[in-house]
Amino acid sequence: MRRGTRRSGNGRRGWRRPPAVALQRRLLKAAVGLPGPARRRLAGEPLEIDGRRLDERMQILTRLATARAPRSFDVETMRRGEAELVALAAEDPRPDVAVHDRTIEGPAGPLPVRLYHPPAAVDRAPGIVWFHMGGWVIGSLATSHALCTRLAHRVGAVVMSVDYRLAPEHRFPAQLDDGLAAVSWMIANADALGVDPHRVAVGGGSAGGTLTAVVCQQRRRRDEPQPAAQILVYPLTDWRARGGSLDSCAACFPLGTGLVEWFRAQALPDEAAADDERASPGRSSELWGLAPAVVVTAGFDPLRDQGLAYARALEQAGVPVRVRCEDALPHAFTIFGGLVPEARRATERLVDDVADVLGA
Repeated sequence: MRRGTRRSGNGRRGWRRPPAVALQRRLLKAAVGLPGPARRRLAGEPLEIDGRRLDERMQILTRLATARAPRSFDVETMRRGEAELVALAAEDPRPDVAVHDRTIEGPAGPLPVRLYHPPAAVDRAPGIVWFHMGGWVIGSLATSHALCTRLAHRVGAVVMSVDYRLAPEHRFPAQLDDGLAAVSWMIANADALGVDPHRVAVGGGSAGGTLTAVVCQQRRRRDEPQPAAQILVYPLTDWRARGGSLDSCAACFPLGTGLVEWFRAQALPDEAAADDERASPGRSSELWGLAPAVVVTAGFDPLRDQGLAYARALEQAGVPVRVRCEDALPHAFTIFGGLVPEARRATERLVDDVADVLGA
C-alpha cells in the first residue's frame, strides 16, 4: 500500500487540511490556548511518571484522545487514525522548500520517495535520508512532511523521505531492504541531486529510528562507508525489551506498550525475528565504527529507556553521541508542534542538532 499524493512545488502548494479536520484543529488550538487557570482545570491532575511531569497542553490532548481511543487495533483503523492525528496536530510545512515526489529503484520494484530542496540551493549540500515512524505498519510520506521541510530549510540539506514497504503486507526485512536501497541511491546519485556524498546522514523516528540504526550497522558489515550521521528520534532498538519505561509508560499517549506489542505482531514474520540484530539493533554487541549519533528520546514514552541505553552503548563503543531526553513530552512529539509549543521547541532543538552535526 502506498500513500501520499504526487507533489511538485513548494512545501504548502497543493497541501491543505480537509474542512472538518481544519475545524477540529481550531477547536483544539482554542482548548490548549486557554488562559492558565482554565487550561489547568481542563488538563486535570498533573501526570507525573518517573519524576517527570507531562506538558500541560500535551496532557489536554492526551485526555481528549483517550476518551475516543479505539478499543481494539486493526491495520486500516490504525492507519486512518495516524493520518488524522498528523493532520490535526502537526505544524504547517514551510512554504519556501521545494518538494518533488518520484520513485527510485527499490529491491522489489519502484520505491516512492519525496525530495525536499532548501530555498538557498548550493552545490554539494548535505543530504538526509529520512524514515518515518509507525512501527513499520502505519505512517506515510505525510507523517514527516512538516519536519522534512524544516530539516531542508534549517540544515540547508536535500532531504529524501522514503515511503518504505509496510507490514503486514510486507513483513520484516522488507523495510530494511528498502532503507538500505534508499541510502545507496542517494549516495550514488549525489551529483545529480547537488549533494555532497560524504555528507549524507540517515535519520528517522521510532521504527524509522530502528531502520536508521540498522542501516548503519549493515553498511559497516558490508564494508560500505558510514553515513555522515545517524539521527535516532525516540527509537525502538529492541523488540525483546521488557520493564523500565515499558512498564511505567505502558498507558501513555500516543504510544503505549500494548501498541508496541501489536506493531511487533504485525511487523515481524515470527517471534524469533525479534532476536535478529537487523530488527533489534540494540541487541548487537558490535557498535564500533558507526556514524556519529544524535539520539533524542521522550520522557513519556515506553521506548525511552531503550533509546537511552542504545546511546550509552554507542558511547561505550567509541561512537560520538549527543543525547537528550525531552522530559515533558511523549513519543512522536515531532507531530504535535502545531498544537503544543513545547513540542515545537523540542523539534527545533532536534533540527538544530542535525545542523550542528552536519556542519550547517
